[in-house]
Amino acid sequence: MKNTKSRIPNLACGFVSGIFFLLAGNHHAATPSEYVPGTMFTGAGERIADKDKAFGNIRAIDALTGSWKWDFRLRSPPWCGVLSTAGGLVFSGSNEGNFFALDAHTGKPLWDFQTGGPVRANPISLATDGYQRIAITAARSIIVFGLD
Repeated sequence: MKNTKSRIPNLACGFVSGIFFLLAGNHHAATPSEYVPGTMFTGAGERIADKDKAFGNIRAIDALTGSWKWDFRLRSPPWCGVLSTAGGLVFSGSNEGNFFALDAHTGKPLWDFQTGGPVRANPISLATDGYQRIAITAARSIIVFGLD
């Protein structure tokens, strides 16, 4: 492994499937960031070698063997997290405002919702009135979805 700094938002583990799901990008945080009151401050900036070639991925890795099961390409490096469910779904989002579900076993897209703003938070799962819900924040909105 190269001696580089990277920002990994979070990873999810499919306890039933034994697969880890993580977000990756071809960029790294390497530049200082100046605090400007009233704006988002992360403590460091990003330096991308070639902005036209920047992208991200959601990767599924077998927990026992370390082998890659599948790779789902994103248009830009991710700033959010990933969530896996016991029902075989993987949820995540993009800087372009897409919140989506993938098949945990194949990585194939199953569903996509345009939120209207960048997704930079970790999706969460919660139960209300006996039903599972998936929630995400995008821009300045909280969006909650129900699963059947």
